[in-house]
Order: sequence, then structure tokens, then C-alpha cells
Amino acid sequence: MQSRFNAWCHQIGCKVGSVALSAGVAFGGMGLISAPAEAIPEADAIKKLQVVPVFVITDSKGVPLPIPQEKQLVLPLYLESAKANQQLATLNKTNPSLKAAVVAIPLDVMNEKVVELNKQLKDKTKPLVAPIIGNDSDRTQAVKILKGQGLTEKQINEGLNVPVFFTKPFLTINTPEGARGVFFFSYENLENALAKLPAPEREKLKPQVADLTAVLREIINAPNDSFAIFPTPEYFRLVQQNQSKGKAAK
Repeated sequence: MQSRFNAWCHQIGCKVGSVALSAGVAFGGMGLISAPAEAIPEADAIKKLQVVPVFVITDSKGVPLPIPQEKQLVLPLYLESAKANQQLATLNKTNPSLKAAVVAIPLDVMNEKVVELNKQLKDKTKPLVAPIIGNDSDRTQAVKILKGQGLTEKQINEGLNVPVFFTKPFLTINTPEGARGVFFFSYENLENALAKLPAPEREKLKPQVADLTAVLREIINAPNDSFAIFPTPEYFRLVQQNQSKGKAAK
């Protein structure tokens, strides 16, 4: 896992200044979304997910291990390493010879991997889907916000797979490319960002939530490159972990 993460860090420079999203959506064989009109290319929008690591259970050779179901293969993508490791412990207990492991992969790269894995499937009647498994408290907070806006439990369950938080009007952050409206995969991150603002400004910004697919569609259809995704807590943890190991190796 560490060598893969080193390569990833080298690719993106391990700089938190880049933009990113976070939450949980289901990837199908055709990728994340399909939008007829694009202000920015879909690939550029999905690339913003590079600061959202997902944790995947693989075999000893690094090949993802999906769970066979009646009509599909399910490959959970965990936003939290703790949940992935908990599932790994269960798997190793029932099948110790498997030598499974947890691997961190940027979400934009994982999207491409899911597409490729679907192409390689011999049994085309069972597609591979990869639901993103997020934080329970974030889901609870998202439901609370949406119910406050008048949505029913049924509407929320049907329309919300991966909650992504933002504010109305948009909270903005400065990036190397200029100011951008920011989306958060973590409600706690949104709260922390708001807490840094003066009270009069903070009170004007109302927390909102939308599904990841809708957020990506908004990013694509905006007249310009207008949005950024805030790195997830696990991204910061992995960067710090990598930097600490780099210092220890010197």
C-alpha cells in the first residue's frame, strides 16, 4: 500500500492546495455521470476527486475483491480506513489463506479502474458496481438538512447515495487558479471552515447537501471552472503519514 501511495503523492505533489470532493456514490460500468452539455470536460470534473482517497480490499496481488451477489458484483469503496480494516478483519478470519489487504486509491483513479474491471468481466450479466461507503454521522446530518427542506424519507433514500455538503450562497476558498466555491465530503470540515469566519458572514451561509452525482453535474455545467472539492480527513491523514515516514527514512 505504501509504495502505491508514494506514487500517488508524487503524481499530485502531496499538496493540499489542489481541489477535491468527498462522499459516497455508486460507480457503474460507464463511469460516474453522463452530461449532454459540458462547460468543462467530464474528465476534468472527475479529476477533482483526486484528493478523496477510497479504501479497497484486494487480494495479495492487489486485485480488488468484489462481493458476488445475485445480479451483480459489489466492490465497496470506503471513505474511512477504519471501516475497510474492520471488513478486512472479518474477511481474514473467515478466509485466512486469502491474504487480503486494504489499499488506498484516489477516487478519480478508482472510477477508471471500475470501468476497466467491467470491461474485463467474463460474465457480462453480472456488472461490477462500487458503492462509496461514507461516514454514518454525515449521512445523519444530510438527512436532517433535507428533511428541514421538506423532503420525505422516501425521496431522500431514492436520491441521496453520497452526501456532499456546501453552503448557500457558496463558501469560497482561494486556489492557485483563483477563488472557487467549495464542496465538502465531511460536514465537520464544513463546520470548521464556517467557524473561522466572522459571525456576520457566517450567519449568511446556510448549509446545504446534494448527492455526489448532482454535484459533479453542477461542476461540469457551470459556465466556468467555478468549484473546488475540499480534501477529506483521510487525505490529510495519509499525507501526514507519508511525510512522517519520509522524515524517518532520512
